Amino acid sequence: MANVNSLLRMKKTKILIGLIFTITCMSEYQAQNDSTYFQIPNKDKDKKEKIKDDAWKEKITFGGNFAFYSSVQSSYIDISPLIGYKVAKPVLIAAGPVYNYYSTKLYGSRFTVDVYGFRALARLYVLQSFFIQTGYDYLNRKILLVQNGVLQSDRVWFQNVWIGGGIRYAVFSNTYMFTSVLYNLTPSPYSIYSNPMIQVGFISGF
Repeated sequence: MANVNSLLRMKKTKILIGLIFTITCMSEYQAQNDSTYFQIPNKDKDKKEKIKDDAWKEKITFGGNFAFYSSVQSSYIDISPLIGYKVAKPVLIAAGPVYNYYSTKLYGSRFTVDVYGFRALARLYVLQSFFIQTGYDYLNRKILLVQNGVLQSDRVWFQNVWIGGGIRYAVFSNTYMFTSVLYNLTPSPYSIYSNPMIQVGFISGF
């Protein structure tokens, strides 16, 4: 009987060791399986993705020209917002809508004109503060025509191609005012802008 009991205990011990070995192997396999197919969260990876998202946001800027002037003789409104993207550290491209309103007394009557359209520009910054700029406007405005002896109004599209430069100066953290002088390479009789044109505006990054 002693030998039988000894054999039984040895068999039980072997079976127990076998079960423990099997469970251990299954646990390691399951851990590998979870890691491989279910992608256990990686904090370092999340941090890197967040840094990439923040870097993309830092390249977005907004700004433009916003002006208002009014007197007894004339009034002027300029609403021209811009959204930009920093292609590289010294290079910025931007685009946005344009709306201008101009009103003045002419020969005893009030003459008004409104301009709307689209503007795009590119800037190359030099020495942090100075920049070279080129731009393109596609604009629509009201004009007055005399047809068959009758004064009539109509609307026309015209284009401006600008080139010039300017300077920016910091006013707040990551916010700058700028002043630029631009020359119109395609002057049009329909344009309400002077040539050269002096612009004052702001630009800020997120």
